[in-house]
Amino acid sequence: MATFILIHGSWHWGGCFQKVANLLGAAGHAVIAPDLASHGFDPTPTAAVTDMSIYAAPVRAALEEIEGKAILVGHSVGGATCTWLGEEMPERIEALVYLTGFMAPNGKTARDFVMTPAYLKDPAIVETQGMLRLGKEGLGLDLARRDLIARSLYSDCTEHDIDRALPNLVRVTPHAPFAAVSAVTPHRFGRLRRHYIECLRDRGLPLAVQREMQGAVPGAQVHQLDTGHSPFLSAPEAVAEILLNIR
Repeated sequence: MATFILIHGSWHWGGCFQKVANLLGAAGHAVIAPDLASHGFDPTPTAAVTDMSIYAAPVRAALEEIEGKAILVGHSVGGATCTWLGEEMPERIEALVYLTGFMAPNGKTARDFVMTPAYLKDPAIVETQGMLRLGKEGLGLDLARRDLIARSLYSDCTEHDIDRALPNLVRVTPHAPFAAVSAVTPHRFGRLRRHYIECLRDRGLPLAVQREMQGAVPGAQVHQLDTGHSPFLSAPEAVAEILLNIR
C-alpha cells in the first residue's frame, strides 16, 4: 500500500481531488489531501502566510505523521510545495509528481516562469488575464468572472463540476509559493524520483511553459494527459491510472 499526499494549486482546496482520492482509496491506498495555509478550511489569515514554511505546513504535518514514505502530487503551484518538501524531507518521500505543476530549478521561482514570453504571449493567457488581481497579500482571483475562470482553469470540465468548484475557491493565494526561491541540492531533492504529467490542452499553464520547466529541471519521467488545467475533475480515472503505475 502506498500513501499519496495530493497538493492543490492556487485558490483551491484539498477536496478538489476527491474523485482521484476515491479511485486511489478504492485501489487500497492511503490518501491525504490537506488544505494549504489560508485555503479551504485552514484558518490561517492570508497576510500571515509570509513564507513556504507557513504555506506548506499542513503538508509537512501530514508527512511527519504517516508511517513510511509518501508520494507527493502537486497540481499547478502545488508543485512549489513538492519542490520545497523534496529538499526539506527527502527521507520521507518516495516520489514527487508534478501535475501540470510549477517545477523551478535552483535559484529560480515559480513566478520566473510566468514572466516569460511563452506564458505572457500565449493566446489563452491573454484572453483570460482579466480574472487575475495582483495585490499586497497575493495573487487574487476575481470570482465574479466565472466565464474567464471556466475558460482558463476548467476548460474541459462539466458545468456541474464548475458549479461545485467555484464556491470552494478562495479569493487570494499568498505570494509565498510564487516567490519562494528554489534551493534544491543534488543529494536531497535531486535524489528523488520525479514525474511530470503534462496537460496538453492546458489554458491556465500553457504546455510550452510546462516544457520550459522540464527543461530547466531535467530528469523527470514525463506522462501526458489530453486535458485542460484541472484533470482531477475532468479526467480523474486517467490521473489515477498514472499515479497507480508510477510506484
